[in-house]
Amino acid sequence: MAKDIVLATDGSAYSLQAARYIAQSGLLPAGGVVRILHVMAGLPARVSHFVDAAAIQDWYNEESAKVLEPTAEILRQAGVPHETESRVGFAPQEITRYADEVDAHMIVMGAHGRGVLLDAVIGSVAGRVLALTQRPVLLIQHREEAADK
Repeated sequence: MAKDIVLATDGSAYSLQAARYIAQSGLLPAGGVVRILHVMAGLPARVSHFVDAAAIQDWYNEESAKVLEPTAEILRQAGVPHETESRVGFAPQEITRYADEVDAHMIVMGAHGRGVLLDAVIGSVAGRVLALTQRPVLLIQHREEAADK
């Protein structure tokens, strides 16, 4: 039985709220691991053709660490087992692909809550993940009063 949870993060207050929810809710089954995932869009070809591949990889690693560390710290302080992973690509595809690779019990994401109309026009990562996966997806809304605690 799958026990791990994929927590997709973009470093926003919404993602940090999702990490807090996992830390406080007992959502993670015994023996499970929260797999924190950050996906970055690839650099445009006009940049990657002129910059050394190792320098680009170093930049991806540094930028991902800035996003992953605050999320990991929330889980670390709560004693929640976790691992971090960073990917480059189209976020909805990479999130669902990673969840499949690790046979995740569910995917958890912070909901930006821009509104139905705006999400319908420009789309949302969460909406696309829902369309691409058969796994349960839990969207956590950011609440100002919860973030202050």
